[in-house]
Amino acid sequence: MAGPCYRWPVSKPEWLETLRAQMVEPSDPWVLLEGQATVEAAVAGWWELAGVVIDDGHPWDGPSWSGLEIERMVLDELTGPSGHRGVLGLAKRPGETTKVAAFTAALDPDALLVVCPRPADAALAGALIRLAGLHGAAGVLFGREGVSPFERVAVEASAGELFRLPVRVSDGGQLLRCLKAAGVHLVGTDTDGAGDDALPTEGRRALVVGDPAGGLGCFWRAACDLRVSGRPEDLLPRLL
Repeated sequence: MAGPCYRWPVSKPEWLETLRAQMVEPSDPWVLLEGQATVEAAVAGWWELAGVVIDDGHPWDGPSWSGLEIERMVLDELTGPSGHRGVLGLAKRPGETTKVAAFTAALDPDALLVVCPRPADAALAGALIRLAGLHGAAGVLFGREGVSPFERVAVEASAGELFRLPVRVSDGGQLLRCLKAAGVHLVGTDTDGAGDDALPTEGRRALVVGDPAGGLGCFWRAACDLRVSGRPEDLLPRLL
C-alpha cells in the first residue's frame, strides 16, 4: 500500500518543490513552519516566507495583508494532524542569525542571554528559546556543534518565540570569543556546580546551559566565571 503523500497541483510554484524536499531532508537556509499559529508568528516576526499551503478543508484564509503566496490544496496526513494541522509554510532563516559579534557588541549594559553550546535535543533547544523569551532575555546563542534550533521540532517547542527573539548560531569558539569581548559574565550549569551561590543580576550576563547528562565539558567549564547546578527554568529567574 502506498504511503501518505501530498497531492500537488499540476502547475506548481518552485517553492512548493522546496517545501516538499524540506519535509524529507531539511537544509539551510529553509525553515519548515507547521500550523497556523507558527505561520502567523513568523509573519509577525517579519521573517521572509516563500509561501504557505492551506488544506482545502481549513477555515483560515491566510494573512492577506502580508503579500504571501498562498496555495490551497488537499494535504494528506504526512506529518499527522498534530503537526501541520492543515497549514504548512516555508520560511528562510534571517541572514543575521550567524552574525554573533555584531549582536553581542551591541547588547544593552544589563542584557541577559541564554547560551547553549551543544544542544543535543531539538525539543530542548526550542524550550530554551521559549524560556528565554518568557524571562525577557535579549537573545539565545547556540553552538553549531549541536542540533539546529531551526529544526521543525525546535520551532514548535519555541511556541513562537523563535520569531520574536534574536537567535544566533556559530561554532563554540566564536561564541566564546564574542561573549568575552562583550564583557558578558558567564554562569554555567554543570553537573558538579554549586547550588547556593548568589548569581549576578546586573551587567551583561549569560546562563550557559550544559548537557543535562554530561555538563558543560572542559572547554566551557574553564570559560565560565561561575558554575552552578540546577535547571534553566529555576536559574534564569535568579539572574533577573
